[in-house]
Amino acid sequence: MEQITSTVYESVDPYQWVTDIAHQAWKARDQEVWGNNVQDLITPDAVILDAGCGLGRLLPRFWTAKKIVLVEPDQRRFLHASIVAQCLLNNHHELLEKLKDDSFWLTEEYNNLLKSAHTSPLKSEKVYLVNDVMQSPDIAQYGPFDMIVCSHIFEHISLSVIQESIAAFYNFLKPNGSLVIFACKSPVLYHVGDTKEFNHHHVMIERSEFAQICENGPAAGLGIRYMPFELLQTILSNPFNPELQHTFPEEFKSKPADYELPTTPLFAVNKWEAYHSEFYTHKTMEVGTYIEYPQIQARLYRPIKPIESVEEILELENQVNQNETLKKLHLIDMVVVATAQG
Repeated sequence: MEQITSTVYESVDPYQWVTDIAHQAWKARDQEVWGNNVQDLITPDAVILDAGCGLGRLLPRFWTAKKIVLVEPDQRRFLHASIVAQCLLNNHHELLEKLKDDSFWLTEEYNNLLKSAHTSPLKSEKVYLVNDVMQSPDIAQYGPFDMIVCSHIFEHISLSVIQESIAAFYNFLKPNGSLVIFACKSPVLYHVGDTKEFNHHHVMIERSEFAQICENGPAAGLGIRYMPFELLQTILSNPFNPELQHTFPEEFKSKPADYELPTTPLFAVNKWEAYHSEFYTHKTMEVGTYIEYPQIQARLYRPIKPIESVEEILELENQVNQNETLKKLHLIDMVVVATAQG
């Protein structure tokens, strides 16, 4: 009998186009949100603070400003951001692209770059990198700032650090300077835990567990807090409001450690926008479905159907932002632009 052989081939995911649409829409909305809320604040004479800059991903977006200060407490991330800054200063675009690929972070070349950034710190009149916590009073020497951006930090830290940070930001900013906060949102306060960043297999945790994670540091895992817009608005106005103690009994501080603050509101929200919904692939739900989109479609009196194009996603999210109630109910990220008062 003739031997029967097997053909080995790669299967093509028939639903890859769905994932592609989700990624394209994410990038498009990200650009829209930035353009709607931040871009006009980056003027040629602006002095900007990126508080908790992480890997320095926002630095290219700030590049047209006069002076940019990046603050990051984690040393490895701080060194990565230093390399990004060096690439921009030297127009080393090829390396800048490499740095966006996390597989490059496992190479010897990358480790050598980190060592070099450590032994030869960046010196520039345009970009300053500070390996410190974002509420450190030492940051004041680099200001005053026209704008402070804090991108997706508040959802991972305790209220006490948020309180101190807002007090510091108020003192770092010029009068009428802008504070831009990117954060995770929800209609109600809730917490999830995870083992690492960008891993979407979350588990629900209690408020006290979130506080414990914050207290024990990164080794304890990654805590994520989804905060209602109104609550963030209250915290920005008066971060030491006694009423916050009822919501955050394990984390509340009654007064700042380093600053004297006025009794009047610190920040007033100028505008805010909701964006992005979690995407489910065909493996778990109907193809092309976002977790909240059927509800959004129903509340907008639209046909409830799978999403089939980037344009549909952009249109739905923009319609959500035209309705204050839906804006507070739906989409999991928000950007809030506030102005320092007084």
